[in-house]
Amino acid sequence: MTSPFSPLLWLVEHDLRLFALALFALLAAAAEIGFRIGRSRAARLKPDEKAHDGVATLISGMLALVAFSLGLTISFAQSRYETRRLEVVEEANSIGTAWLRAKLVGGEEGEAIAAEIADYARARLDYTRADFGSDEHKLIDRTNALQSQMWQTVTPLARRTPTPVVTSLVTALNDMFDQSLVQRTAFESRVPQVLSIMLLCGSMLSLGALGFQFGLGGRRPLTLGSLLLVMWVGAMVLIVDFNRPRLGLLRVDPSPLIWTLNGFSSPPAAN
Repeated sequence: MTSPFSPLLWLVEHDLRLFALALFALLAAAAEIGFRIGRSRAARLKPDEKAHDGVATLISGMLALVAFSLGLTISFAQSRYETRRLEVVEEANSIGTAWLRAKLVGGEEGEAIAAEIADYARARLDYTRADFGSDEHKLIDRTNALQSQMWQTVTPLARRTPTPVVTSLVTALNDMFDQSLVQRTAFESRVPQVLSIMLLCGSMLSLGALGFQFGLGGRRPLTLGSLLLVMWVGAMVLIVDFNRPRLGLLRVDPSPLIWTLNGFSSPPAAN
């Protein structure tokens, strides 16, 4: 079933600038419709009737409620972004730990596992900084294939020589594999779409009601009204930016994985 907001939702996934312009136009139209209805209502009032009884109080309550919901949604979206950012650090740490333990095992098998871990780190880096439109399924399949390859390499070693060092390597690899699933979950976790649509509807109703109040008064402050719309649209675009890990300006920084890979090629400093 097609939603009335399908064009906006399509823009969310493709171009934030066009989304911001479309959202501004939509909210401005809601305010304009409210203004015209208010002006029409004021023209029909009798001279002894009061046009503003209770209207300002009700509209202030609506604006406060929507502003509160807007702030909560921004916080909700920001927490998702922070989770993704922190999980990159956790995954980089788990990869670095596994690589060090593979080096500690030594021998041909230890070196082979360490090389596979380095390849795995590159695959996870590609996944983290992939742009919107990248074939994410191929990146996930590559991660799964490398995990299977490493497990096949370490299994005979663990069965043949179950030393504490090898056991710690198996544990580190298992933690590293778990972090990939946690990171994927963090990238897929977003603000529920129904919440965004409800916020958009509430914004349209509130700004329409504000325009209605201006219409009752017979005039509207264009400059201040435009600034309010710009700030409102900016807050909603910020939510969308937080909510899309592969689109927009607020991208997850892959630096921890890059630093980990750089550490693989740098020998430890001598004491």
